[in-house]
Amino acid sequence: MASATTSKKMLEEATCAICLQLMAEPVSISCGHSYCQACLLSFMGALPVPLNHRYMETFSCPQCRAPFQRGSLRPNKQLGNLIAALRELEQELSCQEHGERLHLFCEDEGQLICWRCERDPRHKGHATALVEDAGPGYREKLQEAVRKLRKLEEECASQKAFTVKQIAEWNEKIEAQGQKIQADFQNLLSFLREEERSYLWRLESEKEHTLKRLREREAKLGQQSRELESRILELEERCQGSAQKVLQDVKGALSRSQAVRLQIPEVLSLEVQTQCNVPELYFDPRKRLRSHQGLCKDEPPLFIFVWDFLNHLTELPGSCETDMEQFAETLSGRVTTDEALQELVDLIYEQVTSVPKFRCVGARLCNYLSHHLTLSSQRGSFRRVFFQRCQTERDLRDQAAKRDEAARTQFHGFVLFLGELYLRLQIKGTKEQVLKTAFLQPALRELLEALLSNPVDDNLVCAVKLLELTGPELKDAWTERGRMDMEDVIQRIENIIQEVPCSADVRQMLLKLVELRSSNWGRVHVTSALKRSST
Repeated sequence: MASATTSKKMLEEATCAICLQLMAEPVSISCGHSYCQACLLSFMGALPVPLNHRYMETFSCPQCRAPFQRGSLRPNKQLGNLIAALRELEQELSCQEHGERLHLFCEDEGQLICWRCERDPRHKGHATALVEDAGPGYREKLQEAVRKLRKLEEECASQKAFTVKQIAEWNEKIEAQGQKIQADFQNLLSFLREEERSYLWRLESEKEHTLKRLREREAKLGQQSRELESRILELEERCQGSAQKVLQDVKGALSRSQAVRLQIPEVLSLEVQTQCNVPELYFDPRKRLRSHQGLCKDEPPLFIFVWDFLNHLTELPGSCETDMEQFAETLSGRVTTDEALQELVDLIYEQVTSVPKFRCVGARLCNYLSHHLTLSSQRGSFRRVFFQRCQTERDLRDQAAKRDEAARTQFHGFVLFLGELYLRLQIKGTKEQVLKTAFLQPALRELLEALLSNPVDDNLVCAVKLLELTGPELKDAWTERGRMDMEDVIQRIENIIQEVPCSADVRQMLLKLVELRSSNWGRVHVTSALKRSST
């Protein structure tokens, strides 16, 4: 205990009598007492000076009251060195039980001990090492823990940045969807204005709901980022300290750091659920088709007529054939000029490519009208004019895949509709066969190439959806013709997975597509099944 008493006495001697702390930059005066330089100068400046001594720089020592002059101040370097040594001793830990310096580390207990603790029965047979020998190994372990937490921090920052990007993307999609809704309602009759406001209100509600969830996700990631930063700072401070500080509860620190896990919140879908669909309350397609006997002043505009019918087919697909027959008969009497035919083609094209739920029924309708709609037009049949319209979009595929998000969304609608049309096209003669093999198959291949050549996330998502829709049939058709197009497409996608920095969700979609292709698109091999049944 004598060493502790000696240390205490040394600390008392090195303490400034003014600030009662260890002296900083100690200076001595003529009486021999020493103080912090800053404390003494502050003391001298605060003392009042009598009028008859206004110009005399003489002061009294704060301890013994002996006079001294400003010029007698001298730096006390030896005392300064002694104080620096005392500060280092303060940082070293002492055994609470024996008062000795903790210069040993018990590997079994994970504790700092003194030489007397080592001889205690509690540590008998334990592996011990000098602090200087044990410190570097544990310092390296702590640094490894810091590196691990750094990686988690980087991943957290990446997820946070992804969420911020989602918020911006969500706002852009909401704005684009709002503009589309407004544009659609401008073409409707005046009694639909209230419905427009209703849809916009629902869209705004959906926007706020999803934005709230996205911001909550951002806040959770931000909280985890701050916690990780705090843990990292704690470990870094430990690593920068003395060996004793490194080893103090080191196993507990390592255990706590290894238990840290990054809780990544669920990634939210940015698919807009609010769609602008004219309610069947306002349009009864069956009644209109039955009463439609030619042009009359109370007929709805062709836009409403086509929208009305597509919406009806979507809601009641079971009566598709009967209703399409009536629809074709009505159009035969109404579409009698080249301009009317072009208007009909443009209306059907715009609606089946821009409204996702119309793609499938739209493909069936176009296939039906190609066979049954009889028109007396100099421009030719519905089929010819409609596929000329599709050819125009096909020719612009490379430019469309590179344009802004709104333009790409329209292009994606065309691509997926063409995939539906490829599946729905009924082969009833050589014309249909030529159309499918000479137009649709090459067109789908070219559209895939345009999407994969511009591998932004939404283009890649569209390519995945098209292959999920048409992959099996396209693969079989290309294989029958001795072509390796499907293998080339899959190889292209594998290269994109490895080289293109797409989002995690899109990368997962691409990987699942490659896995689906490797399993023959999920189809059961008929020949294998027959062999098993025969045995």
